[in-house]
Amino acid sequence: MQAKFNGVRKLRNRIFHHESVTWSISALTNYKNEIIEGIDWLGHDLLNWNQDIFRFDEVIYKRRNSIQ
Repeated sequence: MQAKFNGVRKLRNRIFHHESVTWSISALTNYKNEIIEGIDWLGHDLLNWNQDIFRFDEVIYKRRNSIQ
């Protein structure tokens, strides 16, 4: 489990240090899947609760041209 959260921590660090995180859609999708899996491990109800604020797919769709 620690390895999964290390990947998410690295993404968070890149974001907070204003580093690029948009090198590829597949890399971002992998991070998204790790985050979803981590949230689900913390509590199954948390994932349902977060669906209202989790906008990854919407943002990627809008920005896909600048990411690719």
